[in-house]
Amino acid sequence: MRPSPELAGRRVLVSGATGFLGANLTQRLLVLGAEAHALVRRPGPDLPAGTEPHPADLRDVEATACAVASARPELVFHLAAAAGHPGDARTRAETLSVTVDGTANLLEALRPVAPGRVVCAGSSLEYGARARPMREDDVPAPTTFRGAAKAAATALALGFGAETGTPVTVVRPFSVYGPRERRPRLVPTVVDAALRGEPIHLTRAGIARDFVYVDDVVDGIVRAATTPAAGPDSSAKTGRSFASSAVITPPEDCMICSGPVRPTPSRPVRMRSMYEAISGRT
Repeated sequence: MRPSPELAGRRVLVSGATGFLGANLTQRLLVLGAEAHALVRRPGPDLPAGTEPHPADLRDVEATACAVASARPELVFHLAAAAGHPGDARTRAETLSVTVDGTANLLEALRPVAPGRVVCAGSSLEYGARARPMREDDVPAPTTFRGAAKAAATALALGFGAETGTPVTVVRPFSVYGPRERRPRLVPTVVDAALRGEPIHLTRAGIARDFVYVDDVVDGIVRAATTPAAGPDSSAKTGRSFASSAVITPPEDCMICSGPVRPTPSRPVRMRSMYEAISGRT
């Protein structure tokens, strides 16, 4: 892959650069010739080599402002957010603090810097359940706490763009998988259980997801940053879906485990198959 004329030599800032998607994006930006800076709580082995770290907790207003001022980014990729679905009051409060307040703090720190564009990673959960195919201009109607928090962060980002004149694009990935992915996400959990010959526990039958390879999502995020006409909303999806049980069933000549697949009671969340929402099928 050759350096990109749109990114080569440009100062880019990635929040959440040690996460699954963030690390893959940061690695791509380096390959494309960008001068990569990372806003991370603490540098670690997951940060791609060659990235300049700027330690800060997004919940800390002053530390975030200092990190942004030090990085002086021309482009910003905001991927940091609380992980997983919160299951109690403490984790719900933490999700709001990191995902919503953290986004607000970062956007505030960007005001004096005036970057050329901000690209944020939203979530397919912002769409909620739909009785028809999803459209990128759908009004968010989340049905989970995580989805609501991500929708709030999106609203803050788009409001920032409208108020300051900064181009802002929100990319909403669906079910991303690939290198650097870790448990408890589906694919690494299944692979680990298969290698150990252990039972594979799944949520209730009938749930289908639109799985998107991480490199394809990174492609979309990079294009959102380098395409002048990029709009405010974009979805990273394939338009096809697979049930979790289908994802973990390899061909007979490629069987890597003999452990049984067992359903596990899932959270009482009223949520349709993502595929139903995309394709309109029932």
